[in-house]
Amino acid sequence: MLRDEYAAQTRQRIIEAFIALLEESEDSSIATSALAKRAGVSLRTVYRYFPSRDALLAATADWLNTEVFGLASQDDPEGVVKGFQVAVGKFDNRPDLARILALTRIGRSMRSTFRNELASRRRSLLWNDTPDIPAPDRLRAEAVLACLDNVQSWLTLREEFDMDAKEIGTTIGWAMELVLNETRRSAPAKKKKP
Repeated sequence: MLRDEYAAQTRQRIIEAFIALLEESEDSSIATSALAKRAGVSLRTVYRYFPSRDALLAATADWLNTEVFGLASQDDPEGVVKGFQVAVGKFDNRPDLARILALTRIGRSMRSTFRNELASRRRSLLWNDTPDIPAPDRLRAEAVLACLDNVQSWLTLREEFDMDAKEIGTTIGWAMELVLNETRRSAPAKKKKP
């Protein structure tokens, strides 16, 4: 049990060292020797826990998605908007890391799994109360929501409009609600039973 705890701590130290190096340099070509030095472990230890670059990226992405940025609770359609508003606060807390996720190839690869999971969750919630919305309308709405509910939207509003997390959350939340309301309005009216 103590051995397992030590292994988990070592693994975590390597991931955190990798993230720190990314934040400092924004260079995805971080040498494994530099990573080992930063984590305070041997090169062999890094390879024992992460035998490939892909394994390190996958583990880092998992950790970022659960521990740093994570999916906010989305139990209903309103939770989709609230989820983004929670996320922008997290992006503001780690702006360098959020910027890396938004703009770099390594960031895009690390958030692809997260984005797919978010899209799947969103899809399962949005149309429960309005199942009659035509599929093309649902697809359009989901596509626009994916563009809005995104670290890149946070970055654009932060850098181009100098907004803080609260202003970004309010602005994107407003746009998301417009899309949802307009899409729901397009649902065919249900016929009343005589």
